[in-house]
Amino acid sequence: MRPHLHPDMGQTVICARVARHLANNARRELGDHLLSPGTWARRATRALPLNYPGFLPFALHSLSIYLDLGMNSVTWLSNVLEAAHYGHSFRRCFFFDYKENRGPYPRVTNRGVQNSPTARPRRTRKGKVNA
Repeated sequence: MRPHLHPDMGQTVICARVARHLANNARRELGDHLLSPGTWARRATRALPLNYPGFLPFALHSLSIYLDLGMNSVTWLSNVLEAAHYGHSFRRCFFFDYKENRGPYPRVTNRGVQNSPTARPRRTRKGKVNA
């Protein structure tokens, strides 16, 4: 039984599955010998047009990184699907280990770095410095 996915994560899930199939097709074309598993995903990325829209090149890049780290593609896909199930952003879905411990703050806006919502607000008046 497939998990119910967050409605916004359809493109992430589709790109992850397509990336895995493209890397597998590249493996069949290039052969299994003398190449690292991440090379197959990188070759599949190079086969795409340079201005290819969407998350597919990003998904292939993620797959190549995790294959080079020793993870197999089935585990990679299940981790991406799990992150998509919980409604994470596409960056968090594809780079789950790297983004795992990062919080949403500090946020950077056009007014500078914003603190967490529980922090006490500080006010700076013109010509004065907060003590």
